[in-house]
Amino acid sequence: MGVVPSNLLKSGAVEIAKIMKTISGGNVLDVASGDGDFIAMLIDALKDYESFTGIDSNKKEIKKAKKNLAGKSIKIHLMNAEKLKFDDNKFDFVSLANSLHHLENMNEVLAEMKRVLKPGGYFIIQEMFCDGDQTEAQKTDIDSHTLGAEIDNVLGIYHQKTYTKKTIMGIIEELNLREFKVYESSRYVKCFFCSDNQQCEDPLNEDLINFAIKEIEEDIVQLKESSEFERILERKEIIKQNILKYGSAPASILFCIGRK
Repeated sequence: MGVVPSNLLKSGAVEIAKIMKTISGGNVLDVASGDGDFIAMLIDALKDYESFTGIDSNKKEIKKAKKNLAGKSIKIHLMNAEKLKFDDNKFDFVSLANSLHHLENMNEVLAEMKRVLKPGGYFIIQEMFCDGDQTEAQKTDIDSHTLGAEIDNVLGIYHQKTYTKKTIMGIIEELNLREFKVYESSRYVKCFFCSDNQQCEDPLNEDLINFAIKEIEEDIVQLKESSEFERILERKEIIKQNILKYGSAPASILFCIGRK
């Protein structure tokens, strides 16, 4: 793992990582897997596991996940999370990372996840939040996500703005999980296993700034033919200037663990 950056050591990710290292995942299901980022973290962070299954409704993301997780014995399926094609009580561990605000029918998805989870199994939700004591660099990340949500909505894609901590807690408490615990962190557990984690110590790192700006510029290109283009373009320029001034750092997250 090498030398761990000081800001990472001061974050809540340390406690989360310690908890994860005590968990035997068994048969794991990751919902809305995207490019496989969270699965990769779980592989490194869990004490042990038997199998991994990931699902997503986006073909492009499935392709990315298969590429990023190549060489690992993981099943990735194109599937609607509102109607999981798995038997009741099949998995020992289910997870959903940074996706609550993307789910149009959230209650159905969470109910399905709970249905396929064995009694006593682990239910994990990781979600970024927009309020609390966050740095200016983190606020640029939140603003970028808000802009992304606006762009998606113009394109007809369901995407809520980043939720507050209270909203996230209210959603998860409805699941009535046992041994429910919530951890807050300014950094991700995956950072412990990332070879580039030192560069994230400085939010004004040139590579981080260029990546953040590139993302919002690529997103806005999709709206060139839209009547909303000029308005969104003005918003993008304000966010870009803030990124150049304050830098970029991931917004803080809630990491929620409970059992069925």
